[in-house]
Amino acid sequence: MAAAARPGPGCEELALLEKLLGLPKGNKYGVQGERKVPVLQTNNGPGLTGLMTIAAHLVKQAKKDQLLGSTAEEKAVVQQWLEYRVTRVDGGSSKDDTRIILKDLNIHLEDKVYLAGNVFTLADILMYYGLHHIMCLVFLLHSGGPHTARKGEIP
Repeated sequence: MAAAARPGPGCEELALLEKLLGLPKGNKYGVQGERKVPVLQTNNGPGLTGLMTIAAHLVKQAKKDQLLGSTAEEKAVVQQWLEYRVTRVDGGSSKDDTRIILKDLNIHLEDKVYLAGNVFTLADILMYYGLHHIMCLVFLLHSGGPHTARKGEIP
């Protein structure tokens, strides 16, 4: 399993997650394949592949398992949103995809503080990282910032 030397966006997110979790720097990240799937080279065995797999590993390494959910239901909801992140947010590329993603989140969060209810989890962190660039563009468009697109249009 060869990993490319240049890290991709998922690797940047993992480095940010490491910092947020208070883990020491030093993990070696790479990417694999056309979709630039993150890979973590471990000292204790084979490399770990995939944003969610590596993120869950880092959470456990930091001994912050509560970020994965405390109850069976919370764990399932966290997993659901992590899957949504990889399949919809990372896979979405059109304006329609973006509108659907933002609409889904808006509906889900109408009566919740966080994605898993009232508890901050890994799903919230990784959805934030995955949507940050979109939200910055939406903010610019609605705040009268640089006019690179028509006001109200999602790039």
